[in-house]
Amino acid sequence: MIPHREDHQSSEVPRGQSAQQHQTQLDSTFMLLEENIITFVKNELKKIQKALSSDYPECLEILREDEEVLDGEDEEQRRSSREAFLNITLHFLRSMKQEELADRLQSSKRISIKI
Repeated sequence: MIPHREDHQSSEVPRGQSAQQHQTQLDSTFMLLEENIITFVKNELKKIQKALSSDYPECLEILREDEEVLDGEDEEQRRSSREAFLNITLHFLRSMKQEELADRLQSSKRISIKI
């Protein structure tokens, strides 16, 4: 599970708030966003690395581990984010000429999506 620290501050400048205060708030929001994205990427890369270094049955479980039961919209968003990250990872592996790893990951991805 990825720890999410949510900050529900609006990005709009409230009346009476200076541009500097707004910029500070925006900077803070983007620092938090960066932390969340980095945590997500690191966690997903660990799962992918485990999946690629293991045997077939465990591979599917590793790719699906930590999928918690969320309400439909949250679950769909998480699945969509993970799918997008897998596609990005495949792109980078192929650009690094790591075709064998990319092919193994793509095969695992197809199987895990069907299950």
